[in-house]
Amino acid sequence: MTLNVKLVEVATVPIGLPHRTELKLSVRGLSCSRLIAADVNYGFKPTESNPSFPTWEGAYSIGVHFNDERSEVFLDGRYYAHPNRKGQTHFLYVSELAHIDFTTPRHTQEVILQRSFMREIADDLEVPRVTHLGNSLYHMTDDPVLRRLALRIYPFFDAPETIDPLMADHYMWSLGIYLCAHYGDLTARRPIVGGLSTWQERLAKDVIETSLVGGIGLAELAQLCGLRISQFAHGFKRSTGVAPYEWLLRRRIERAKENLLSGSKLSEVAVACGFADESHLTRMFRRAVGVTPGTWRTDRATALRH
Repeated sequence: MTLNVKLVEVATVPIGLPHRTELKLSVRGLSCSRLIAADVNYGFKPTESNPSFPTWEGAYSIGVHFNDERSEVFLDGRYYAHPNRKGQTHFLYVSELAHIDFTTPRHTQEVILQRSFMREIADDLEVPRVTHLGNSLYHMTDDPVLRRLALRIYPFFDAPETIDPLMADHYMWSLGIYLCAHYGDLTARRPIVGGLSTWQERLAKDVIETSLVGGIGLAELAQLCGLRISQFAHGFKRSTGVAPYEWLLRRRIERAKENLLSGSKLSEVAVACGFADESHLTRMFRRAVGVTPGTWRTDRATALRH
């Protein structure tokens, strides 16, 4: 057990650090709409400022570990100390946390999942509310899906001002539904025979929305929903009326329309919406809408003036 630690507070989470050490605590913040996240690095990097975070009540910290480390956790009257491996993810109920002591170098990405948001997920899906997450208030898992989800927002720590609120919301819905369905007691409701359940359909749509630029494979979507690829592809089409790729393409076209109205160059719109280049955007847009992006923008501008 660590003794004589000094306590520092990061986003209301008390962290114990040894007095005599050359290791430094570095924290970068990311906060947008429902997304509250921190990149926590305890090592030899120069110390960065402790950013400010919104307050919350009743929340888990979902932390993906980027290195092997060992910490000591004092939570709800219990003491936890065990090594954590690179790639693992912890669910730590920070609202009951006395403090967590860092005893070795550590690098994690932490995302705050509030109980109020978990209730919102259940209410939106019209299912009973989720009562727990994991087997205890401090749960560890080795889940490749959670690692991939973490990496989707990690680049934004370098430029937090560039994350779009809509993208942040879709990310949190994706993460929240996946956690509640796979590690909580989120129940399934299947209104369409042979289709996806409500949480599977919502999860798939939110993940696609965060993947418009980079794209996503059927295998990853199926894994998120806990289905085989053929099951997922059939269920998605049964629930939405179109195949997953067609849904992705439609969302890219709709995003392109929004960007066209902002006056962006066609080449910029193409890159921002996941098309390879301007000619790719023009070809797919004309196939879906019937006119080129330039013509569509001119027609819309004319209509708005009258």
